[in-house]
Amino acid sequence: MKNIKILNDVDKAIQVMHGVGMWMEEKGLNPGEWWKPENMNRKFLLQHTEPDEYFVALIDEKPAASMILQETERNQSWKSVDGNKKSALYVHWLCVNREFASQGLSDELIKFAKKESKKRGFSRLRLDTDGEKEKLCSIYKNMGFTLMGTDREGTHLTAFYQM
Repeated sequence: MKNIKILNDVDKAIQVMHGVGMWMEEKGLNPGEWWKPENMNRKFLLQHTEPDEYFVALIDEKPAASMILQETERNQSWKSVDGNKKSALYVHWLCVNREFASQGLSDELIKFAKKESKKRGFSRLRLDTDGEKEKLCSIYKNMGFTLMGTDREGTHLTAFYQM
């Protein structure tokens, strides 16, 4: 693995997210509202996040992967899983620049998130994803996440994972 540097940088993180949204659209993967390339910008994303919540992994100073870490359920309700709010650090919009795919960057970001979670006093790391994307769900299971439940909103199935 090349030298990886993970830092807080909203613009570089959004750059990765936009690229992944474009790739999803080009591949016909139906990115949905949360991943549409036209929504991968400050105006849309900062309605749901704060600038200090963005993290980007750089390889040779090039944005290679990114995620958002939040201390609240701001973007997804876990009520169907918990019944009430539990203290956790939440991972959102975890993605990898396709140029750097299959190089273990998702694992590196989750390792960083685990350290950050402990540093902030949380005992849980949580994320949610499209429950119908089996490959994506298996990636999270292989990282050590446990499926806590699912919830269907209309035609969309959300899978909730915790570590």
